Amino acid sequence: MASRVMSFSVDPSARGRRSMSAQTSTSRRAARRGAGRRGSAPASAFTPESIQEAVIGHMGPTVQLALSALGGGAAVALVAAKLARGAAAKDSATQRGRTPMTRGTGVSDDSKGRGYLIAPPPLFPLVPAFARQTYRYEVDPGRMWFFEQKQGIGLGLNVSVNVRMTVIKLKTGGLWVHAPVAPTTEMVALLDELDAPVEHVVLPTTLFEHKIFVGPFQRKYPKAQCWIVPQQWSWPVNLPPQFFGINKTGILGQDRAPWEDEFEYELLVPPALGVASYVSFVEAAFIHKPSKTLLVTDAVVYVSENIPDCIPDRDLEESGDDDNFTIRALKLLNLFDIKTKAKSRTMTSKDMSREELLRLGWQRNALQALYFGPNDLLSPEESWKEITNRLVVAPVVGTLVYENVPEPVNAWARRVAKWDFNRIVPCHFDAPIRAGPREFLSAFSFLPSSRPENAKGRGGAYYPSEDMILLRGVADFLLNTGVIFTDETRPKRPNI
Repeated sequence: MASRVMSFSVDPSARGRRSMSAQTSTSRRAARRGAGRRGSAPASAFTPESIQEAVIGHMGPTVQLALSALGGGAAVALVAAKLARGAAAKDSATQRGRTPMTRGTGVSDDSKGRGYLIAPPPLFPLVPAFARQTYRYEVDPGRMWFFEQKQGIGLGLNVSVNVRMTVIKLKTGGLWVHAPVAPTTEMVALLDELDAPVEHVVLPTTLFEHKIFVGPFQRKYPKAQCWIVPQQWSWPVNLPPQFFGINKTGILGQDRAPWEDEFEYELLVPPALGVASYVSFVEAAFIHKPSKTLLVTDAVVYVSENIPDCIPDRDLEESGDDDNFTIRALKLLNLFDIKTKAKSRTMTSKDMSREELLRLGWQRNALQALYFGPNDLLSPEESWKEITNRLVVAPVVGTLVYENVPEPVNAWARRVAKWDFNRIVPCHFDAPIRAGPREFLSAFSFLPSSRPENAKGRGGAYYPSEDMILLRGVADFLLNTGVIFTDETRPKRPNI
């Protein structure tokens, strides 16, 4: 989410082509240094028009398998996910990997509507529930842009990260859109300012948090072709993509797309992972050959002190507060011996500057998203140092998904690592990340038989064992109850 950074020049003309109130990431950083509270720009009126734009989501959510495959154990895992630690990490200087690259100043337009409703509501509570602010970043002048919004977990857990849509201009002059975000009035206006037609929309995963917006996005750009990964699903009733407004032009791996002269892709199609024989965790990795950029969805992340602009300060303040819901629940149960840890602290949230509190809030927020709950949510400095500033597979994905199907994951990672790329763009946390095939392959070094001689993976210590206690417990529970399949219990996938 800096040490060595490469700067991209940013074309100022790409911003503010319309009269807009632009809130920049520069002003956001100034506010977080204590220059007064940043006004949370009112998400423009939640009007009947914005309701009509609401997302028609999946009826039985096809939630991220890392979470949705938890089935009935999800609620328990999520509450337990609050078993964790957090406190102000005062230095982020430890460098164990590649650094994020500058991607220009974020542009947001508070004069446009941000109202958005996911309906019918998913079983798994996604937030924001009613409004989503969008930030646009120009990465390569005139060629590549990011659009980011907040996305998180409800239930009072206050766990949110950024979700990213990447837009690339093709040689045809049209736009290629990877993993659409919520098409609010603001987002559509920011996209239309690029002054190019949306020609192709790509759904690179089977996971709920990304595909829920594809149908509504298509309705905004009905002339665009739509390309999806295979084996799309919903649960508990397995309905076709068309039921959710996704009108595909073709299926990746089965139909040839007209943009394949500029992009290559590799599909990860592992066997069924859990819950039902049709529940899959499919992901496509893309390389944009002209820019040598690798695009992934949830395969890898790079987490740092860089707080996404789309995460409001009020969320960070709540996460940083030692008296928030999660901390109180942990103290009530004395999980992870939190009462003893609280007594030994030399500084509490009440003693911190606003900058320190926001940083602590981001660390707690991110660590809960990665682990469900690290070992010490009160003072997460050591946990933060172990997982940040390096390219990794998110622990929740690595533990609940990849470790259960290591062979196809390893094979896919090796195929991707044959490409010539020098930066990586995931859908969450920092991007773009200055990294190549070697770093990408090293991110999978926690898996069996995945350690090439030139990889720098840390093997068994890849994830700190103390921080994995909760996640390992959840994984064992789900395996023992049959929610996640083993090779012995995995049913054959039906022909769909």
